[in-house]
Amino acid sequence: MSDGHDRAVEIGKKIADLQRQINELKAKLSAEKPAFVRKPMPRFDPTEGMRMPPSAAQAMARVVGDVKREPMSADEVRSSWARSRISGPSGFGPPKWEEQKKPQAAQKPAQPPEPKDTRSPQTRMFDAMVDYWAGGPNDTNKLR
Repeated sequence: MSDGHDRAVEIGKKIADLQRQINELKAKLSAEKPAFVRKPMPRFDPTEGMRMPPSAAQAMARVVGDVKREPMSADEVRSSWARSRISGPSGFGPPKWEEQKKPQAAQKPAQPPEPKDTRSPQTRMFDAMVDYWAGGPNDTNKLR
């Protein structure tokens, strides 16, 4: 029985020694723990430190000019909303699809409205010249 008792005492001593080592390492780690300071990322500014005489800045401003946008029209607002909206729920057809699938009594298909010509006068003039000399933008008969 003394052999089992000696073994238990030996294991107890090993556990106590390991616990002492763990406590020493924890104390050493907390003492040597460096204070980590996060440095802010430097900002990239290609114009930093740039200098130019006022006459050069004024010449650049004359070339570019002021761009002032007119307020959006109602059509532009509707168009932008339609392009950016989230679609509704979708699936295998609208509700009561079987009822809608039945042929209706002689309905004429709705004609879409003519699109508004928003080209500039210079573009219209250029397109007219292309139509005259080349037969239209997609006609290749007159080209050689």
